[in-house]
Amino acid sequence: MGRPVYPANQLRGFINTINDLSADLVLQESIHHFNVELYEAKIEESLIEKNEEKFMKYTALLKEL
Repeated sequence: MGRPVYPANQLRGFINTINDLSADLVLQESIHHFNVELYEAKIEESLIEKNEEKFMKYTALLKEL
């Protein structure tokens, strides 16, 4: 059996879908990295301020990531 032959439009659609998924994964990873840094900064800030409520809030958010 030979390789299946797909019309050009199907191949273009497939490539576009892969590119969209790749972009989504990169964006998702970037947002995750940003949130980790933000929550760690907020936790550090809450420790300096000795604000237990803020500390608990951002610690919980960080654990959810």
